[in-house]
Amino acid sequence: MNRRFLALALAGTLTLSLLTACGGGNDTPDAETTPPAVEETTPVPESSAPVEETTPVPESSAPVEESQEPESTPSSKPSTAPTAKPTTKPTQKPAESSKPSATPAPTPTPESKPQTDVVGSVWNDISKLELPSMTELDDSLLSSLYGINASDLVSYKCFMPLMGVHATEFFVAEVKDGKMDTVKAGVEKRQADLDTQWSQYLPEQYELVKNYKLVTNGNYILFAIGEQADQAVSIFNSYTK
Repeated sequence: MNRRFLALALAGTLTLSLLTACGGGNDTPDAETTPPAVEETTPVPESSAPVEETTPVPESSAPVEESQEPESTPSSKPSTAPTAKPTTKPTQKPAESSKPSATPAPTPTPESKPQTDVVGSVWNDISKLELPSMTELDDSLLSSLYGINASDLVSYKCFMPLMGVHATEFFVAEVKDGKMDTVKAGVEKRQADLDTQWSQYLPEQYELVKNYKLVTNGNYILFAIGEQADQAVSIFNSYTK
């Protein structure tokens, strides 16, 4: 019995030793080969990951655009603001300089008043009175009605009514030196003709003809027939005396 037990024990130990020898030899090479294969495959995704990390190239372009926008906006704002302000201010200053230029303009106006025609001024004031419709005589009518040559006058105004029912008539003139007697004789002739004309016609108007006014001041003469004759004399004297 002991021998058989020993034989079985030896056989068991031998088989165990064989199994361990076979299993240890097979396991060691397989375990050693397989792990390096896994280690070689795993780094492949790790190498691709950094490649993706390098892609933030567009991120670098985005800040470049942002840097350009703020640079353009501030540059345009200050460029327009300073240019507009100095341009308007100097333009207003020369406008102020024109004001003193306008002030000397009215100064010649008072100087022009004494240069105006006295005859024209007298008639302008007479024409503002209540007069009938009047018409102005030209040189030819003045010669035919008054017998006065216009060449003997410096200037004159002669008006008679448009309607034949009025005897109102005015003659004011500046006479050349030495011609006053000739002109005055012509005015007296005209008054005599009007007296003859109106003595047979419209007594009221005839009264105006008889109350005519003939005034001379220096080289100026006035002949006035009408209800405003006295006022015309006052106007005439205000300019010629």
